[in-house]
Amino acid sequence: MIDLDIDHAGEELIRLGWRQGSVLKATSAQKSWLVLKTSEETSQHQTSNFPSLDIWSLQQEPLNEDDFLVIASQTCDILRPSRLEPYIEALRAYWTSERNIIHEAGKNSIRRFLIQRHINSDGKVEGLIADATVRIQIAKDALLGFTPLANFEENDRIMSRRFRKWLAERYDRPAIPDDLVLSIQKPIIKAIGKLNSKDDKHTILDNIREILFLPQNKTIPFLIEMLFIRDEQSDTTSLNEENAAKLAGWISDVLRKGGKADLAHWEILSLKEISAYDYANAYELPTDQYSLAQGDDVND
Repeated sequence: MIDLDIDHAGEELIRLGWRQGSVLKATSAQKSWLVLKTSEETSQHQTSNFPSLDIWSLQQEPLNEDDFLVIASQTCDILRPSRLEPYIEALRAYWTSERNIIHEAGKNSIRRFLIQRHINSDGKVEGLIADATVRIQIAKDALLGFTPLANFEENDRIMSRRFRKWLAERYDRPAIPDDLVLSIQKPIIKAIGKLNSKDDKHTILDNIREILFLPQNKTIPFLIEMLFIRDEQSDTTSLNEENAAKLAGWISDVLRKGGKADLAHWEILSLKEISAYDYANAYELPTDQYSLAQGDDVND
């Protein structure tokens, strides 16, 4: 352990290369959570509708031996003196070759994020996945003496920005009104779930970073404008007018059969082309639910 004034630990961590998105091996790390004690124990302490701290019990469970931790704290918070910001927050991360998980994490999942991917020795695609449901706090000085592992591909600023955006979106996503969920979101997600795993619409969806929609009226049947945002980091063929039109036509049929919405207009755009107004005011379809069925072979 480096002998260092604790208030300067953050400065040393930055010098060592620790940043938001840095990765370390999770050897012996444990996740923690609180549960209520038994009813007999809680009845002695419960005096109001607000539980007191002494009726909670701390539970812990070790992470898997092959797990990693990815730093979620902003770099400026890593730098802050420990007396003001004593802990660094990290998420569980792990490698997987399960196609449905990689597919979901590569979209706009609120729970999983695809940090990087590679081909393993068996020729299968593996992805390093950050899991937002498992968060761990680490004392700053505990990281001194360690060097962060590689995280995003070198000089990949786009993926780094996506990671920052993803961290915030779990707590900042707007709720979609129930009538829009029932009229637009639910029919589309249900129809995608019925697609054969070989259907080429899955390939089209793989090329879309986000699907946004803007209702043009306030009552059923809704007229909607749909925006397909290109995934400029996709490994597959880029989205073009022809396959976007095919997807839009299919979505239009799905909505029309539901009888509660109609697709009035659609466009394909990049993040550089979409207006700030549209991006801020459009609703997003939950693309993490477009995952393929469990057991789909990665080489299909």
